[in-house]
Amino acid sequence: MINSLKENDMVYDNIQYEFCKIKNITNTLNRLKQKNALDEIELFEIKNFAINTNEIIKNYLKLNINIDYINFKNLDAVVKMLDPDELNLTTFQIYGAYSKKLLHIRQNKLNIEKKIFSETDKDNIEKLKQERLEIVVNEEQEELRIRKALSEKLYNYLNDINENIKSIGKLDLLIAKANLALKYNAIKPNINRENKIFFKDLINPSLQTILSSQNKEYIPITIDIDKKITIISGANMGGKSVSMKTIALNLYLFQCGFYVFAKEANLCVLDFIYIISDDMQDINKGLSTFGAEILKLKEITKLMKLRDGFIALDEFARGTNPIEGRLLLKAICEYFKKYNSISLISTHLDDINIDDVTYYQVVGLKNVDFDGLKRQIDLKIGVGKSSKGVQILQEYMDYRLEKVSKETKVPKDAINICRLLGLDNEIVDIADKLSK
Repeated sequence: MINSLKENDMVYDNIQYEFCKIKNITNTLNRLKQKNALDEIELFEIKNFAINTNEIIKNYLKLNINIDYINFKNLDAVVKMLDPDELNLTTFQIYGAYSKKLLHIRQNKLNIEKKIFSETDKDNIEKLKQERLEIVVNEEQEELRIRKALSEKLYNYLNDINENIKSIGKLDLLIAKANLALKYNAIKPNINRENKIFFKDLINPSLQTILSSQNKEYIPITIDIDKKITIISGANMGGKSVSMKTIALNLYLFQCGFYVFAKEANLCVLDFIYIISDDMQDINKGLSTFGAEILKLKEITKLMKLRDGFIALDEFARGTNPIEGRLLLKAICEYFKKYNSISLISTHLDDINIDDVTYYQVVGLKNVDFDGLKRQIDLKIGVGKSSKGVQILQEYMDYRLEKVSKETKVPKDAINICRLLGLDNEIVDIADKLSK
């Protein structure tokens, strides 16, 4: 499809133009399935659909591509049935061509109407109107007979119409997938049966678009998840949440048959994808962030006993104290090891120290000269006017992931960030003294 799009852009423009004309005729088809006599509007809907579908088929055949699950059915017979005068117009009426009797009735009605307009005697006009009313009743009865006959014939094409509806939907989605892949240089991932996930230079296209509009560089991430549990550590503002959501997004796309936004990918098929993130608080239910996390965790533990999937816990247990949070996180990791699901857990807590776990750390501000950066922020925005300091800080933040050992400590950048962003020096000095 990608190759075909590159070579036949005009044909695809025509196909998508015809897509815009397709209306939802589900209710009409349901009435046809129940063998009801369709009214003129419903017959118009089917005629319009058949004409548009035939145009799509005509263009689709020009592509010379063979997609086994797209099976268009020619609806020329339906068009001919609903367009007896062969005008090929997207309009419909009960045409006189359907019945000589109907033609005769309409001619009589026309003659009566002429007499009514030319008559001056009121009594004669009333008599003529009564005659016209009887003719109209006969006309409606004949039209009903024709609508019933047309509906009975159309019933035989119900399966073909439904097959075309499905094929249009499949083709529409496939074109959208291919366009998306072309737009972002997405790639087809390799598929493994070893419960492994590998991404090289993975991106989040939505975030990349936002950064590009601000003339900022997007830093892709690379990650190799080859064990049941992988932990991403790093200081706040280091991009852990963005990394996790980017990974989850691309896994969802892969499961739905989309190409992924990376330079390389080797992925396994998953039964489910579950992410617990920082937006779990539900005020309406009276739940704190921590309470909502626990309820979601209960759902996950039930699911992972039955199926193998991907679980992402973003800063899990942030809503409780660090000591209990650390213990709970360790317990969850030990529990998850018993099952085959893959878990990705981000945390800024130290001393998790769990065996048989892959550890990554956000590079963050590890290689930054804080004193030099502080001087640069002060020079650019002025001392005490550091509202834009976050933007400058983000430019120096390295969001890449690097593999580390379990003994590697989480960077203690919080105090330095406070100083960079211009927090009162007295508070920063007290915190620095206490930490030492």
